[in-house]
Amino acid sequence: MSRIPHCAILAALSLLCAGCATVRYTDQGGKPMVEVTNRGWYLFNLIPLASGNPDLPNECDFRLFKQTTTLENNVRMLDWAATKYHATGIRDVSSYMRDESVFFILLKRHAIHTSAELVIPRKDGSTCASQDR
Repeated sequence: MSRIPHCAILAALSLLCAGCATVRYTDQGGKPMVEVTNRGWYLFNLIPLASGNPDLPNECDFRLFKQTTTLENNVRMLDWAATKYHATGIRDVSSYMRDESVFFILLKRHAIHTSAELVIPRKDGSTCASQDR
């Protein structure tokens, strides 16, 4: 076998095992919302293999053997999104965690999801956040 198939298999396995950090923004329905997700893979639910890089969300970048799937990192990425979209505040923050086991106890994928409504000032002086409260 040549080296090219070995490299392709190794690259595919590394992408399969890689974590991911994403920040998604939408303003559909008149509410500017942001969702932050950070995922990581763990061996025996203890040893971090790969997790998303919170310093470079939405990039194809991950951290090997570092545990970055924490609520603190999600809040940091949420602050980054608020700055990027020129928000003056954040409200209705909610978070939840999800664990998925692969091969019983051998591999586990841990994900933390955080969402919030951004308060963005409009040109007329009002804000984009909902006014129903």
